[in-house]
Amino acid sequence: MSKPDDVTKEVIDQTAADKAVADKAAADQAATDKAAADKAAADQAAADKAAADKAVADKAAMDQAAADQAAADKAAADKAAADKVVADLTTERDTLKTERETLKTERDALKAEVDRLEKLTGKAAKPPAAGGGGDKKLTADEWLAEELKKVK
Repeated sequence: MSKPDDVTKEVIDQTAADKAVADKAAADQAATDKAAADKAAADQAAADKAAADKAVADKAAMDQAAADQAAADKAAADKAAADKVVADLTTERDTLKTERETLKTERDALKAEVDRLEKLTGKAAKPPAAGGGGDKKLTADEWLAEELKKVK
């Protein structure tokens, strides 16, 4: 059999071996826990980075959409302003054409009146506005009245 010292030594060796196994198991568990914590931290960091990247991408997309909308609004405003200018110029052109036609009609009526008066007087009469009317400075109405007196 064994001696009590041998048994004690065996018990001590067994206790030391059990403690070493327990220490190794505790160290392995601590390493596993640390690895799990590190992985969780890495996963969280990756998730945070992904969220931050998505936020940056979303902001860039919103900024681009806002810039595109602003550009579209400016283009629409520029087109509306150009259309208004064109419409205003077209209206002004049409007004001037109408005024020109009216002036032509008045001119033709005045020519017809001069022709009628020439027939009445038997000579070509020049109103003061055309350089006629003699030395006197007469208005057109005064000149016409004098010409009509001459005919009577």
